[in-house]
Amino acid sequence: MRTVLRRIGATASALLVVAGATVVGATPASAANYYYEMPYPANESYLVTQGPEGTYSHVGPYNEYAWDFGLPANYEVSASQGGTIIMSNWSPYWQNGIEVIIRHSNGQCTHYAHLNRAIYNAGTWVPQGRVIGWSGSTGASTGPHLHFQVINCNTRVGIPATLQGWTPYTGSWPVSVNYYA
Repeated sequence: MRTVLRRIGATASALLVVAGATVVGATPASAANYYYEMPYPANESYLVTQGPEGTYSHVGPYNEYAWDFGLPANYEVSASQGGTIIMSNWSPYWQNGIEVIIRHSNGQCTHYAHLNRAIYNAGTWVPQGRVIGWSGSTGASTGPHLHFQVINCNTRVGIPATLQGWTPYTGSWPVSVNYYA
């Protein structure tokens, strides 16, 4: 009887995890859910003009884990992980200009700021690699670039993250493996 109850409990827990419900004792999301690609097309590299904890504007809880990539104006910005767009327009925070925020299956969001144009409306699901907007210099920006970071979806506070398994630093030229979707 005890064995049968264990099997029923394990099966029910597995079904709830698959359904996306939170169960005490359930395993956390897989490591793949925490993997982020570069936010630009595959086989391209761009200068990290400011990395996490940069001294110019990446200070404080909202930007300390952000990257600025030296993308030219009106260049493709790609979703670094699949998810649902929750913001795609002029930011309520003027400094961000036009922004896109995508909520991912791991409960975190990615933030793409200073865009010249966002393509999709809030509520749209996009796969990893999908072009979601065009780089620009809107908001508090001194020139065309992409401001990118992983954030807490509710507070917009930055979260430490890696891109393609490492933390690109200021002055590096990370090569993307983010294929079109």
